[in-house]
Amino acid sequence: MNYDLSSPVAIGGVGGSGTRVVAEIIEQLGFFIGHDIDAAKDNLWFLLFFKRPRWYHLAQYDKNKIFTGLSLFTNSMFAKTRPTRSELKFLVQAVFETSILGHNYKGEGRGLWPFKRAWKMLTAKPKIRFKNAGWGWKEPNTHIFLEHLSDYFKNLKYIHTIRHGLDMAFSKNQQQLYNWGSMFGVALPKLKTEEPAASLKYWVKSNQRVLEFGERLGNERFLVVNFEKLCLSPKSEIQRIISFLNIKPNADKLKFAVNIPKKPSSLGRYRAHDTGQFESADLADLKTLGYSLTNTGP
Repeated sequence: MNYDLSSPVAIGGVGGSGTRVVAEIIEQLGFFIGHDIDAAKDNLWFLLFFKRPRWYHLAQYDKNKIFTGLSLFTNSMFAKTRPTRSELKFLVQAVFETSILGHNYKGEGRGLWPFKRAWKMLTAKPKIRFKNAGWGWKEPNTHIFLEHLSDYFKNLKYIHTIRHGLDMAFSKNQQQLYNWGSMFGVALPKLKTEEPAASLKYWVKSNQRVLEFGERLGNERFLVVNFEKLCLSPKSEIQRIISFLNIKPNADKLKFAVNIPKKPSSLGRYRAHDTGQFESADLADLKTLGYSLTNTGP
């Protein structure tokens, strides 16, 4: 099959919102999601190239830099061509920056990790096959780059996962808060006890931004998947994903896909915590995004 390089399916969301489950579903439905992915189904090349807050702080205003990275990423996914000079420069900078700083506030990814990613990329062989329904990737931070992605990939389809903001506020996964919080005007917590309130504020602002942009993309290119609904009513929610992707999977693939979502024990975990610590404005915004203090989702 001659795949359209301008038509990927990208999956993103605030970390811990169920992006892994959606990635497993579209992979089961026949999509190729990468040569180099981890247990969470994150595409490690996308992570290496773009999960660099210091770099993005300046690069966001330079479309050419972003597009160079996306060109390198796309060609690497298809193992299509050797990197151009500008792409190679982009790769070298990403590798050395990550080897020194890491890819999150904890410094994870420092050392040899980015060199291993680059080596695997440069030696990759084509893996996409005729049987694949299409191609794409999952990396939670994808939503940060949605505007650039939609400009570069003219037929991009983006799936955004969302999960109850209060459950997210008490999650151990707060990487995005510390990596991107300042970009949304969220003051980073100085104490651990301040983290849930800051996390909810980030959740509100980042999801509002994505949903506003999603309205501009339209229903054919933008889909929101509610994690709670996916776990509680997998058949109907997966059918929404199938319709969005405009594919016709066989019965076996569909059967396996429906069995992927599982209700986690952490659903509704916020009820075991004091919710009086949150700002009233953030709780009001929580409601406009479909959640409240008394439910676990729409």
